[in-house]
Amino acid sequence: RVWVKQYWGDFGCPTTCLKLAVVRSGKFKGAITDNPDYELQAYVGTNLGIFTPEGNVYMASVIDDLGLCGIQTGNVLGFAAELFQRGILTKEDLGGIEPKWGDAEAFATLAKKIAYREGIGNILAEGTYRAALKIGEMKGVDVMPYAVQVKGVGVGAHGIRSEKDYPEIYSYACSVQCGDHTSVACMPLDDFRSELMMAFHDSGVYCYFNVFGLPRTLVFDFYKAVTGIELTKEDWVNTKAMKIIQLQRAMLLFGGPDLKWNPEIHDDNPPRFYEPLPSGPYKGKTVEKARVDEEKRRYYELVGWDERGVPKSEILRQLGLGDVDKALERLR
Repeated sequence: RVWVKQYWGDFGCPTTCLKLAVVRSGKFKGAITDNPDYELQAYVGTNLGIFTPEGNVYMASVIDDLGLCGIQTGNVLGFAAELFQRGILTKEDLGGIEPKWGDAEAFATLAKKIAYREGIGNILAEGTYRAALKIGEMKGVDVMPYAVQVKGVGVGAHGIRSEKDYPEIYSYACSVQCGDHTSVACMPLDDFRSELMMAFHDSGVYCYFNVFGLPRTLVFDFYKAVTGIELTKEDWVNTKAMKIIQLQRAMLLFGGPDLKWNPEIHDDNPPRFYEPLPSGPYKGKTVEKARVDEEKRRYYELVGWDERGVPKSEILRQLGLGDVDKALERLR
């Protein structure tokens, strides 16, 4: 049904965690892509009600061929399908498409409309958050409860309600990269999952997968071997990474031309994360917002932010970011 070639990766990659997948028969015959990893299995698979390998590989190949992000596109496709299911978006709104759960061909057609910004695709191409604002305005209905995003970024396929996945209950709410599952807020700050530690891999411009299973200090040995500069994990977390995090936080708070983030409102999980899990081994499990808020305050304190989530003057000046401190005065 699906042919898979193992150990396929980019040239020179020492890990080659990818596989190559080709659908060999049926209506999706010929679809070829890197075999869907966890995120694409989730977001353009079960998230859309697609439970067959052929359907999943086909959707992943469509997303890849269109040059789209499987996470963000899968997120907005699921969002559109739920609005269709609830009768908020109609077949007419969707240009004749009926995105019913499990219908890979309908979702592929909608993905193409997004890529070419045709009809409803022009709205969905803005991402789940902006699409929710626009559709809510069009329909006179608040659709934000169905948008699984944090500060405009669709959340990776790792939830918090079971408390068995790797993000903590405050991780997305506090992260300077919002819904990005690869850079979450964690305590202690030198936790290997922490956005401060992930900033090292990002700054080094190498794939984090290449250091799975290695001693956590080994990357700093490599740093010295390449640059000739001594750098400890403590120095990285307390100075260099802290400076990166404060800069990212400041830019997030400043916002852009059309969106502004209020940490008292937007430093939070998607509303869906406060709903009980509807099925599975942890059915009924959820988290209380009061617990999230308590952990959020602890994180703010650790990274030097005030009770509203704005970086304090003390930490900014200590890091040599006096200009940022001055710019943030209007937000305090």
